[in-house]
Amino acid sequence: MTLVLREEAHQPGVRLLILNRPEQHNALSKPLLLEFDRALSDAGTDPAVRCLVVTGAGEHAFSAGADIREQTGFTPEDAYAHMRWGQQLFDRLARFTKPTVAAVNGYALGGGLELALACDFRTASDAAQLGLPEVTLASLPGWGGTQRLAGLIGASAAKLVAMTGSRLDAQQGLRLGMVNAVFPAAEHLARALDLAGAIATHAIESLEAIKQVIDEGLEQRWDEALDAEARAVARLWGTPAQKRAQAAFFERRTRTPAAGNKRK
Repeated sequence: MTLVLREEAHQPGVRLLILNRPEQHNALSKPLLLEFDRALSDAGTDPAVRCLVVTGAGEHAFSAGADIREQTGFTPEDAYAHMRWGQQLFDRLARFTKPTVAAVNGYALGGGLELALACDFRTASDAAQLGLPEVTLASLPGWGGTQRLAGLIGASAAKLVAMTGSRLDAQQGLRLGMVNAVFPAAEHLARALDLAGAIATHAIESLEAIKQVIDEGLEQRWDEALDAEARAVARLWGTPAQKRAQAAFFERRTRTPAAGNKRK
């Protein structure tokens, strides 16, 4: 099995997907990616899942990238078709309606980094290495990496990463904005799951609306984005989840005395 699914009992609503080819540094073979695509579809329709976490098996790699052996003998037409197929899969991940976290536990290179970039959030262990080494093979990132990285850290910084093919450590990735947080390797996955668990405590309707409004707003005019934001609030207002959350808010306020009324 090239992909392992695990439900996190101590983090309700969180599903963990583990890329499971540790002997190959979790290289992204076509069978693995097909399993990953099916797992995405299953998680998308499962109401129990409110946040998805992706990580790699073993201690050394999130994913070292595409399985290059599968590309031996490609014609230019084969290469184009394979890139478009991978782009479409990672687009489905990027557009997955629920929040996603890439827990980068080691090397995230080439297609491995492109997979992580398609997630909403990226945590990294302090042993992680990030890079797009395709230029060293006289090629370039072809699964959306050039576009997503430029959108995340800016065009000039993305060109530097892709044109040098060099590896960045976790702290460099954090400074550039490629990752959201860095944790010690021994506690990294637990901390990433804590983040996912904190997200998953909130109403899925709200989480999905926030993701949609932010992502789509990046491609809209300012007035269109603000209108979409207001419409999203209107859709949520009065739903059972919103009513429960509002009632709980006022109940907490009632139970907590105002600071000025405390006895001294």
